[in-house]
Amino acid sequence: MALKSLVQALGLLAKKPLVWMPGIFSAFAVLLTYYVFAQFGTTVGLVVGAAMLVLFPAFLAGTYGIIIGDTSSAADFRKYAVYGYVRCLIINLLVLMIGFVLSNTLTYILLMTGMSMEVAMYFSIFLIVPLIFFFFFADISAMVHNLAPFRALKDSAFRVAAGSFKTTAFYLFNIVLIFAAFFIFTAIWSVLAANALMPLVGMTEAEILALSQAELLALFAAPEVLSSGAIAFAVCSLVFVPVFVSYKACFYKRSLLDLSFQAPRESEKGSFDEKGRWYKYS
Repeated sequence: MALKSLVQALGLLAKKPLVWMPGIFSAFAVLLTYYVFAQFGTTVGLVVGAAMLVLFPAFLAGTYGIIIGDTSSAADFRKYAVYGYVRCLIINLLVLMIGFVLSNTLTYILLMTGMSMEVAMYFSIFLIVPLIFFFFFADISAMVHNLAPFRALKDSAFRVAAGSFKTTAFYLFNIVLIFAAFFIFTAIWSVLAANALMPLVGMTEAEILALSQAELLALFAAPEVLSSGAIAFAVCSLVFVPVFVSYKACFYKRSLLDLSFQAPRESEKGSFDEKGRWYKYS
């Protein structure tokens, strides 16, 4: 089922051009953030980057809607984006906050027991894995079933647990996609930054190991290297973000969407108004 959902998601990239919108926005956000960072400094760059992250859930919601609702028009994408934006934003912020609080709390407890900082941080990061595993579909649940944030987290956990084998396969395919994205990113970045990194090519292993941290930082923080990294990241975002988002929506629809539990709003007869509110036809 996980493989079929991936094939379906890849097919949607050709059938529904609007599913590319998250990737287009991500690529634009990466390039804009880098430009602002380079021209106006770190503080302004962080503000712009944060603003782009806050806007991104609208494109998630629009893509979820047209895939699960089986529509493809720009008007439908906009309506789903408006309808699901706040739901997706709150859920993702909530998951991030829970992960941040739990990981920091665990780190503090482990440090109090005398454990080293490196080991404590390792266990704290490992704590985030089950959060992602069980709460990964909470934003779709909140949007499709109009659930409150904590009910959406609970709903996601129940659906993941009910389809544990299929969900595990889904995550494994996502890991493969992540490695593919990282490989392509590294290849593009290496080609674009080849001239700036040329001094490393002519060095022996001993000479590279002899470089100080300041020298390595100066080398990798060169404008050409940073701009090449931003371009490579933008290209990978453009290609892979639509794949990840579409795959998530397709898998949820095929494997986790229990229509007997509660019919999604998109399957009811009705319409959205200009503010994104749903009105069901009687």
